[in-house]
Amino acid sequence: MKMPPELFKLLTKERFCSLATSHRDHPHVFLMVFTFLEEEGLIILSSRADTSKVRHMQNNPAVSILLYTLGGDGEPPLSCTLYGTAEVLHPDRDRYYRERHYRNHQEMGQFILGEQIAVIAVRIHRAALSDVEDSVQTWSSGESATGDT
Repeated sequence: MKMPPELFKLLTKERFCSLATSHRDHPHVFLMVFTFLEEEGLIILSSRADTSKVRHMQNNPAVSILLYTLGGDGEPPLSCTLYGTAEVLHPDRDRYYRERHYRNHQEMGQFILGEQIAVIAVRIHRAALSDVEDSVQTWSSGESATGDT
């Protein structure tokens, strides 16, 4: 199914997201910078490798991501919850993704570059978009994942 234009716009225009992880009934939410790679349908994130979010994703790759815009310039406010599968990339495989992420967020290099920084790729499986009138639009990539909710 083709991605709704509102979702594509959020993924390409916004810079920050809230990432939710969970492991053994211990949920966490983190503010993150992200990069959307349209050609691969991936969201790229990075984090220090020794954090609870990385440990959570290694043990339970099912994640959700909240994107939103407050609107402005004639655009209405919009929020979107994405559901996907995260993969903490092995250092042998992360160079291309790290470089693409850094290119989008050069001012955030301390969170992207370095041996102790893990690169995470999130494959988006589905989304729920909501506007200020509480109109909800759902989208599915057509892929599913074990544990995806």
